[in-house]
Amino acid sequence: MINLLYCVDKKLLTQQLVSLISLVHYTKEPLNIINFTVEIPEFNSKGKKFTEREDKLCESILKAANPNSSYKSIDVSNLFRKYLLFGPNINNKYYSYYVTVRLLAHLVPEVPDKVIYLDADTIFNGDIKNLWDIDVSNCEVAGRRDRGRITHYFQSGVMLLNMKKIRETGMLKRACELCTSKKYFCYIDMSALNTSCKYRKLISKKFNSYVYKKNCIIHHVCATRESKFWLSKKWKHRIKTDEIEYMRKIYPVYNYIYDELERIKENNKELFN
Repeated sequence: MINLLYCVDKKLLTQQLVSLISLVHYTKEPLNIINFTVEIPEFNSKGKKFTEREDKLCESILKAANPNSSYKSIDVSNLFRKYLLFGPNINNKYYSYYVTVRLLAHLVPEVPDKVIYLDADTIFNGDIKNLWDIDVSNCEVAGRRDRGRITHYFQSGVMLLNMKKIRETGMLKRACELCTSKKYFCYIDMSALNTSCKYRKLISKKFNSYVYKKNCIIHHVCATRESKFWLSKKWKHRIKTDEIEYMRKIYPVYNYIYDELERIKENNKELFN
């Protein structure tokens, strides 16, 4: 059984489906997927948590590949209110508050001792068992070195987590405390994770590749953009995995995903209104 953790709400349903369709295309082993979902209307009226309907749809994709796989959402709204809904970063204009939801993993008993965390905008090009089989017995986190870094600063979009050790060392507890006490210009969760992590392992870029390559296992499309405003840090457009026409044009290799996605949407119209 391979354990995975996502953090998505209804707004990210399409991105979640894209990730799952590609996941089961390459991985036939049983998957235990946990999704942290949050709904805090007093802070964000647009955020709606996953319900049983979204869970059943996601689970149906998994079970079509392996009947022993499962998908379960856990509402961590109250934990978020208690541990993260305050401090200098909660209204950060660069990143959604949702990026910090994963930092609550140590507080949720259902999260097993070893788990792979994945951003919703990840697309698989190989078997995730290659990542799962990496030994993390002596570290808290295994992740790729972030782009442009010369230090051991890891990117947090794909992480292999040793939750047993993390709960012993208090790594995520420290990360939550940093998020609510120290002002970050950007990279709220990633900076907090790297500061609080004492034992890490850097792994191959193929497990979290910012560009599509034939040998990459996971393509993290967070860096896929059309163009940049001249002499500025602003981008004209950022392509997301749920922007089907853009993705078909740029990555025709993923057309099998979008063909399946259109079929799913046609059969579940009530979830995509």
